Amino acid sequence: MTQATVFSILLILLNRRKVSREYLAERFSVSKRTISRYLAVLEDAGVPVVSQTGPGGGISVADGYTLDKSFISQAETIRLIDALDKTAETYGDKVNRALAEKLENVNRVRTRDNYVINQHDLYIECDHDDTAEIKHKIQTFSEAIEQTRAVEIKYTDSRGFISYRTVEPYTLVFRSGRWYIYGMCKLRGDFRLFKLTRITDMRKTSKCFSKHESKLIEKLDLEFYNEAYVDLEFEFFPSVTESVIDWLGTSAVTERGTKFIATAEVPMTDSLIKRLLSFGSSIKVLNPAALRDKLAEEAKRMTDIYAD
Repeated sequence: MTQATVFSILLILLNRRKVSREYLAERFSVSKRTISRYLAVLEDAGVPVVSQTGPGGGISVADGYTLDKSFISQAETIRLIDALDKTAETYGDKVNRALAEKLENVNRVRTRDNYVINQHDLYIECDHDDTAEIKHKIQTFSEAIEQTRAVEIKYTDSRGFISYRTVEPYTLVFRSGRWYIYGMCKLRGDFRLFKLTRITDMRKTSKCFSKHESKLIEKLDLEFYNEAYVDLEFEFFPSVTESVIDWLGTSAVTERGTKFIATAEVPMTDSLIKRLLSFGSSIKVLNPAALRDKLAEEAKRMTDIYAD
């Protein structure tokens, strides 16, 4: 008994209102008893198979039943499509092409789902504008990780240097409000962290790879080791409490008299300046003094721009 045969029977039942055991037996060159065993496998898997006797009877599935995309994984559908394409000439009919089209349709339905990452142990929806801009990149890397497929990328580093690389993706990383892909860079021969916003072009390849020990946490600690951190302290109005908590967590927020205060150790980057400015006049940075000066300078430049 093969999974491909059982799945083929299911597709036939889904695309025809009703078929007989004789039809299925002849179609797959097996006995009616064997077809009954295949149908039992489908029933055990949760498919509501309906059997009717007498004139006009036959085998069908209950009305309203649709194929759950988890019944067969995307990697499995790709493997089946490949096998069907390679054996199409052997049979000399259109059955292989018809099955391949049905399997491709399953994948098209899967990719229409509104998700960024959809794996067995993680589900992240895409609702925010900044995430939506890189949604297709996250989806592609998520699929490549699940299928252990290499991805070719065009990457611009922090100095503006453009390079073309092949990456074997291991882990999607979300840190300090930014998405990264962590994996083996074939150009450098070592694990690297790539910021998704710096990837301007990408293509998932058909080349599979074998995963090795990546020492993810150690490598990530080294990647972020050189970042300069500061002890941030600022006052804020109640109207932005939810945004502050989303950013720094509830443990960072305290009340000091009639004021709300947030304190946290954060990396001193351009992203920090932009985030603080996004709060407008709803916050006032207290420490460090150097950060206060930078914000004041930027605020003055903004005022000068609109002075005319």
